[in-house]
Amino acid sequence: MKTVTYERNGRTNTGAQAVRVEGMRHLRVLEQGETVVERDLTKEEVERLRPLLEEAEHQEAPAALEPAAGGPRGMAVSLAFEDEETPRVRMAVHPGQAARREGTPYDALLEELDALLTDELHARAPRHAHAVLPHELRQEE
Repeated sequence: MKTVTYERNGRTNTGAQAVRVEGMRHLRVLEQGETVVERDLTKEEVERLRPLLEEAEHQEAPAALEPAAGGPRGMAVSLAFEDEETPRVRMAVHPGQAARREGTPYDALLEELDALLTDELHARAPRHAHAVLPHELRQEE
């Protein structure tokens, strides 16, 4: 099975973020081109990704795609297989919006890879948002 890369970037992000699935065995997460997480895929991840990747591999690769920059508040998302000249998918999305085009065979794969990338980045550097209520301050004094 080929290596597939899902990448998202834009001004609202911290920079380019990507997840690379290598041969249905290995997972690599990149931020701004540098590897930040590297590990083997779990059995459950392989079971979820294998049918989606096999279906996507059988789709015809596009001859060329228009660049989608994502705009000043948006993000650009791309899905590419190794050894292909152009990405299979390249589109602009708004942050927090699922990367999908209604009815394309790539929708489920894009959603799965986006969730995997988000989970890995969050596990690496969780955002701590903790509200301290006034009565909690008094208890600690």
